[in-house]
Amino acid sequence: MQTAELVRRDGTALDGVMYELIGGYRVGDTRFVAAFDVDTGKIGLDLAKAVVTPPVAAVPHTDVDPTGVLVEPGPLLDGIGGNLVGVVEPHPASRETTVDDVAERLTAVGADVLVCLLPTGATEAVQAYARAAVRAGVAFINATPEPVVHEPSLAAEFTDRGVPLLGDDLRSHLGATTLHTALIELLQSRGLPVVNTYQLNVGGNTDFLNLADPARAAGKMRTKRSALHAAGIDASTVSAGPNGFVRYLGDEKVCMIRVEASSILNSSLTLDIRMQVEDSPNATGTLVNAVRVAKTAAEHDRAGSVDEACAFLFKNPRVGAPESVGLRQFRAYVDSVTRD
Repeated sequence: MQTAELVRRDGTALDGVMYELIGGYRVGDTRFVAAFDVDTGKIGLDLAKAVVTPPVAAVPHTDVDPTGVLVEPGPLLDGIGGNLVGVVEPHPASRETTVDDVAERLTAVGADVLVCLLPTGATEAVQAYARAAVRAGVAFINATPEPVVHEPSLAAEFTDRGVPLLGDDLRSHLGATTLHTALIELLQSRGLPVVNTYQLNVGGNTDFLNLADPARAAGKMRTKRSALHAAGIDASTVSAGPNGFVRYLGDEKVCMIRVEASSILNSSLTLDIRMQVEDSPNATGTLVNAVRVAKTAAEHDRAGSVDEACAFLFKNPRVGAPESVGLRQFRAYVDSVTRD
């Protein structure tokens, strides 16, 4: 939201935004028409205020004018569990909200794209929003690790109804997974096989608080391993994912990656990298692409998973690819819809 507001206000390109135009749409063309949550402290607030209301740790970078969009109750289901219990107080109405309620609201406001940013582990709730989107004919972006693209019957509904689907599990614009897979591809391009690797992540926002519960973090571990597998290694036993909640860090995320490779004459090569990044804006760099891809896919009558864009945008797409291949496919998609 802050990114769209800043682009509209200043009319200038921002660092980290790959494309000014995708299919004729600028980042500033994004309009917010509805918002759903289960948090008692957010329901009824203007969206501009809700996105920076605790327990959210996101940092305000620019003033955002009131949108006129009030946060409404969404379906609770399994959305709050583990370490989030007691931190987020569910609104009573969220216990009664249904898929049809969300679908009817999406239709009423004329939504084009629904972005799902629910906590990891909320499988039922994520899939409920996906069903609401497909019933309303609204393109769906699954930014969570919970299976939508990888849930065959649900993904088939998007194909059958002619609705675009993007997912699963949004990559940060330049995050741990992107850096890790790029390093692996670089080593392999030099004939240096990876013999050992790990990726450790800590942060201080509610995402990391939720992921500190192993039961809730299982999906995130699965999708990160999927991305490493697509990069060309056997990641079945690789430790890659969230490793702790450190409140002091707030919306900062710290990632530590180690890659060990075998080189000429059985010599060894080891890379140890530490990266620190503000988590929410890092996700925004990808979302501003995904939203415009979803919109243009609908305009081009795309149905189901938009595979040629998803390998670059998501950790666990339907069809994975190494970093360079995913980027090449994504650029080809953007060129095709922008040329039209």
